[in-house]
Amino acid sequence: TQSTWEVYQGVMSNMLAWICVAATAALCAAVPTVELHNAAAPGQTIPVFGIGTGGYGNASGYGGEHWNDTIAEAAVSKYLSAGGRRIDTSLQYYTQTGCGNAWTQSGIPRSEIFITTKCDSPAYGMVPGGYNETVASVKLSLQQLQTTYLDLVLIHWPGTPIPPSNPPPCWSAPNNWTLCRSETWRALEDIYRSGVARAIGVSNYEINHLQEIIDMGSLLPAVNQFEYHPYWHTDDLVAFLKEHSIVPNSYAPLGTPDHMAFFPDDMPVLLPSHPVVKSIATRAGCTPTQVLQRWAISNGFVVNPRSESLEHMIQNLDTFECTLTASEIQSLFHIDNPPIHVCGDPHLIP
Repeated sequence: TQSTWEVYQGVMSNMLAWICVAATAALCAAVPTVELHNAAAPGQTIPVFGIGTGGYGNASGYGGEHWNDTIAEAAVSKYLSAGGRRIDTSLQYYTQTGCGNAWTQSGIPRSEIFITTKCDSPAYGMVPGGYNETVASVKLSLQQLQTTYLDLVLIHWPGTPIPPSNPPPCWSAPNNWTLCRSETWRALEDIYRSGVARAIGVSNYEINHLQEIIDMGSLLPAVNQFEYHPYWHTDDLVAFLKEHSIVPNSYAPLGTPDHMAFFPDDMPVLLPSHPVVKSIATRAGCTPTQVLQRWAISNGFVVNPRSESLEHMIQNLDTFECTLTASEIQSLFHIDNPPIHVCGDPHLIP
C-alpha cells in the first residue's frame, strides 16, 4: 500500500508533467545556446542542453538502459514537449528512425530543432570509414531522420586502439587510421560546403588527432564531443579546444550511473552519489545531476544527458537555476582519484 507521501509525490510528478506538456516551450524551458565557429554556418548556434539517445544496456536490461527506435521516439517526444530542442543520435545507436518520427510528429518546425548525428559506417562501425562510406552514411542518416539537412555531423571515433577485425580500405597495418581520418574529414567538409550539414565536428578526438586536421590546412571542427565529468576530465584537451574556438560537448556528464552500477569494481561510488556532489547539491538547493551538469557548463561545455523520464528532462533543462561557487567548481576537479572513464580511452588510438 502506498503511503500518503508516495501518493502525493506521484500526483505532483504527474501535475508537473502535465503543466510542461500543456505549456509552450518558451514557458517550459528557455534553453540557452552557444555560437559555433570554424566549420559552421555563419551565426549557427547549438543549444547548451541536448538529449542523448545511445544506451549502454542490452534488450534484457543488463548493462544499463537499453535504447532502440521505439524508446527513442517516446523519449524524444517527451523531451521536445518539455522545451528541449537538441537531439543527439547516431547511425550505430539504432535510434535515428525513432528520433525522426518524434520530431516530425511534434508539430515543431524543423528550423527550431538541432539534430546531431555521427557518420558511422554500416559496414565498419563507429570508426572513420573514408570518403565514400561517409557520404553514404550521411545520406542514410538523412533518410532515417526524415530531414533534408543536419545541424551537426561528427566523426564518432578517431579509430580503434587495436587492429580491427574488419577494417575499412583506408586503414593500414599495423593500426594506422590517419588516411581514414583525413578522407572522412574531407568528405564532411564537402558535405558542409554543400549545405547538407550546417556544421561538422569530431567526437572522442584527442590533441594529436585534432592536430592532424590543423596540419592538413583544413577547416577546423566546430565541436568535439567526448566523455567529460568529474571522474574523467582531460584539462589539456579542454585548453586546446578553447585556443582553437572548438566547442566542447560532454557526453556521459553524469558518469552513466545506470551503466556503471553494473561495474562497482570500476566505479565504487557512482558520481551522483559522491559525498562532495551531494553536499554541493544540498547547499545549492538542486539535485546531484544538476550539480554535475552545471559543473560541465561552467567549464564551457554543452551537454547531452540521456533520460527516458520527463521529470528528469525538466530538471536537466532547469539546470541553469543551479548555481555553484568557484570553490565548489574547483572541488569537483579533485575527486578523480583515480580517474575513471566509462567509454574507451581515445589516448590509446594512434
